[in-house]
Amino acid sequence: MPADSASTADGPRVAPPDHERGWETALRAPFRVVFFPLRLVGMGLEAGVAYVGPRYFDPKAEQPPKRGPQLSPYIEPTAANDVGLGVAVTWPGLPTSDSRLQAAVSWSLNDRRRAHFSETIGYGRPVGFQLRADYDFKPNRRFYGIGNETPETDLSYFLLSGTGVEAALLVGGSPFRQLRIASGYSSLRPGSGYNGDPLLEEVFPPASAPYAQQATEEIWYGVAGDIAALDEARDPSRGVHLRADVRRVDAVRSGDPDYYQWRAEGRAYLPVFAKRRVMVVRGVYTGVDPAGDATILPFYRLPRSEGTTQFAGFASERFRDRQLMLARFEYRWFIINRLSALGLYELGEVAPDAGAFTLAGAHVSYGGGLRFALSDQSVVRFELANSVEGLHAVIALGSDF
Repeated sequence: MPADSASTADGPRVAPPDHERGWETALRAPFRVVFFPLRLVGMGLEAGVAYVGPRYFDPKAEQPPKRGPQLSPYIEPTAANDVGLGVAVTWPGLPTSDSRLQAAVSWSLNDRRRAHFSETIGYGRPVGFQLRADYDFKPNRRFYGIGNETPETDLSYFLLSGTGVEAALLVGGSPFRQLRIASGYSSLRPGSGYNGDPLLEEVFPPASAPYAQQATEEIWYGVAGDIAALDEARDPSRGVHLRADVRRVDAVRSGDPDYYQWRAEGRAYLPVFAKRRVMVVRGVYTGVDPAGDATILPFYRLPRSEGTTQFAGFASERFRDRQLMLARFEYRWFIINRLSALGLYELGEVAPDAGAFTLAGAHVSYGGGLRFALSDQSVVRFELANSVEGLHAVIALGSDF
């Protein structure tokens, strides 16, 4: 371009104003009127999250990292009555300039205790190393039985305490194009629960909850990776994202089982006539398979509908078995910057093996919610979904979907 060209004139440097066409304005007007109250709620949510998020949940990566330890409050909610409060520390530059240390501890009124530690050396570099350690003590985990048709009335509670340590070699500086070669140690110890009634041992006989009174320790090794082709990392409107994790698990003690564990996930994004309207499809397939002489696996190590695999219209940990499949369809539309409304339809099912999955046996959820993107890998989501078991609300902090 000529150096003296006007910076405000239409042309190669400045696009002409984007005016909405009349027929599109008329078509969208009823929806704008109906969703105006939701827009007001969204604006308030955006203002609150814009203040809280960068300060407490996702430090700004764009700013030069400060040297030395940085303390901040830590909030880790998993349910309305289980909000963990604690303190977090971030220490960039320890021990090298491209390193990042993060640690946090929290405690909730239900006596759930959690601690996380993560040290990454070579952060954002082509080759890096990561060390993680986690501790989770929860006295009121839910158990409804094993299988896809467990009755809702069989709800029971048990205690589960877990410790895990893992180390990984990271190949690829971007989390969207990365191979991870990892190994780790895991210890899970079940027990009699509290802060919930009835207890597992009062509802289920020992044969229905294998290893209910037995802890297991294991060493695992495997590979995982992500590969994505997206037009934008924070709010993608076009592209695909694939990820996989395959592990071999070996028992530490005699009596503990050996098995294989895997997880595959795919996401696809397609704009609907404009970037502000996006159709999203997500599929997850995860499972465990006994190895060697093992025939029975601990019930607390089976895939379950919790966290990133929770069935939207059902309570957390509602279903578990050796394999789990989840398919979700979302329609997102932008309300204001970073904030989107969404409608969802979801199918979820668990089964003892791949041949036992049936479309008729899938659990259906449908509803809507809000999605606010804090960064490329941190999202706040609020969902309200309906199923045959009623309405369920979920708030997820730190999601990447």
